[in-house]
Amino acid sequence: MIHYIHLNRDIGGGALMHLDAKKFFFAFFFFIATLILLGYYHFDHEKKFINHNINANLQRAVESAQAVVGDNYHSKVLTSTPTTVEDADTIKTLTALAHAQGVEYIYSLVMDNKGQLRFTSSSARNHELRTGQNLTRFFDIYPNNPDMIKALKTNQMVWDLKEESDQWGQFRSVYLPGTTPSGYRYIIGADIEVGSIQRLSNAAAFKAISTSLIIFLGALPFLLVYRNTMHGTANFLRSQVLNATDELREVNEILETKVEEKTKQLISQTFEDTLTGLPNRHRLQYDMDRTRYSALVILNMYNFREINDFFGFSAGDDLLRQMGHWLITLDLYPYRLSGDEFAVLFDEELSESQLEDLCLKLLNRLHDYPFRVGTESISLNVTIGIDQGPDISLAHADIALHQAKESSQHIAFYNSESHVEEQYQANIALTSTIHNALSSGRIICFYQPIVSNQSGRIEKYETLVRMIDESAHIIPPLDFLQTAKKTRLYPQITRTVIEQACNTFKNRNEEFSVNLSIRDILDQGTVRFIEEMIVATDTAHRIVFEILESEGIDNFDAVIEFVQIMKSLGAKIAIDDYGTGYSSLENILRLDVDYIKIDGSLIRNINSDPKYAVVVQHIADFSAHLGIKTIAEFVSSEDIYQHVKAIGITYSQGYYTGKPSILTI
Repeated sequence: MIHYIHLNRDIGGGALMHLDAKKFFFAFFFFIATLILLGYYHFDHEKKFINHNINANLQRAVESAQAVVGDNYHSKVLTSTPTTVEDADTIKTLTALAHAQGVEYIYSLVMDNKGQLRFTSSSARNHELRTGQNLTRFFDIYPNNPDMIKALKTNQMVWDLKEESDQWGQFRSVYLPGTTPSGYRYIIGADIEVGSIQRLSNAAAFKAISTSLIIFLGALPFLLVYRNTMHGTANFLRSQVLNATDELREVNEILETKVEEKTKQLISQTFEDTLTGLPNRHRLQYDMDRTRYSALVILNMYNFREINDFFGFSAGDDLLRQMGHWLITLDLYPYRLSGDEFAVLFDEELSESQLEDLCLKLLNRLHDYPFRVGTESISLNVTIGIDQGPDISLAHADIALHQAKESSQHIAFYNSESHVEEQYQANIALTSTIHNALSSGRIICFYQPIVSNQSGRIEKYETLVRMIDESAHIIPPLDFLQTAKKTRLYPQITRTVIEQACNTFKNRNEEFSVNLSIRDILDQGTVRFIEEMIVATDTAHRIVFEILESEGIDNFDAVIEFVQIMKSLGAKIAIDDYGTGYSSLENILRLDVDYIKIDGSLIRNINSDPKYAVVVQHIADFSAHLGIKTIAEFVSSEDIYQHVKAIGITYSQGYYTGKPSILTI
């Protein structure tokens, strides 16, 4: 027990303090030990309190993220790759949610068919959003994580408390697995930075030490006063600590309430389209998850991009608001999905013919309704995709919409027998194959010789891209380029081809040509890369850029600008597949082309059909008068070769004159 100071009173009533030295020092050191224990208890309590709140924030973050990137989000993105705009919207939404929940990152991942973890969505730090650098995009690779794989295998929430470092930093994490109705597995994760945890722990330790020191310094003088006074002081200090603990608990409860209110506010904002005020895609999925509907209809405004280009984006935004209001006047409950797409749910059981009649009536009323752009009145048209049945989904309605567009129909119903999902899965697998081929240097160039019809010698080569798959099979461009053009991988392929071709011919004497699409020409980053590469390899005066004659008609000014830039550096221009499109002589003259490549569909029939021979002769004659050299494609036999020479075509290209092959540098 504590031995207090004993006081005696003298006869005159004056209080003189008599203190036993041994008892005093025993009481003093016992008091110090008590303060240390009290400080440790306070620190340990604060540390547990901090860890509890951190873990609660992590768990609340992944559970809240279910409303944004849960089952149905993954059903959508795993069957239809999101656009750049949709990916950016998801990044912004998750970033806002991460800020509200007090975590560093919220993200979701899937495992592809090769066992590789890939991002399907992720929040970002503020500087990443500002600069656009190091943003995690859809289907980016993430190094395999044992805890994530454990979550997928056990279907249980897994805590990663090792706080190990990765390329983004050092974090404490939690992983929540999920499964979509169609069977896809995914993980939602959340991270809190270890530095933040350490700062809170340091603050708790400092607070505990400071509290103990203050108590010690404040209590020290009272060791020299009466026992009753010391006893009262101890009680007072104890009550102060308890009061401070109660105040901290009250502050924490207030903060938790504010976080919950902020989360509810954020989820409300997540469910509303800011432009039209209508419920958005997330709200649509939320409603479909909780209520049974018989049909989902998606309406896509026809040629809305042209309206934006002609009248301006503000007018386009106003039309979107008018469209939403018009749907409401029809006693429908519309949602705005993204861009120029709206959706409507039906809970009434309707047959396919009844639903089609209803949509046709809607189309007729839409066509007659006078939408306003300034003082002008315009009519709008839409394309409609419908999913009907007990298990409707946004992905199925979106598939039907794309089928309607591809078949130039106004309305299309989802048909499970069309096997579109299988095609989507094949596209995802092919995209992964292309990505791996780019990463491992298996996008290579073959070169087909172009022979002078006058000398019979090889004077040029055309660059032809090939992909080598993991089984060492050579994949032709028709089997992978169209898929690549729908992803962010296509510019990488173009730059790989340019780099390989320039390095191959920088020490050779022949001219070489490279095919460019209008997408390449409109990509400023690709154009800058081409400029830098042909200058660095000193091949600008020997490279020829082949442009499809019909592909750039809608962007003719951009094509002319590109041609002028390349010609100023010494490059040449060829019109490819001439005779299959709609190029006029005026366009040929404006582009100032150096070569016209006559399409193989004309050349292969030159001996068998006189009409083809006349057309080819005409092309050769006017090209010669204009000083433009001609190249005959698909020269596959001696007869065709002799015929094109007799007509006066400058060069021949085809299997007769040489097959594509790899050239040595």
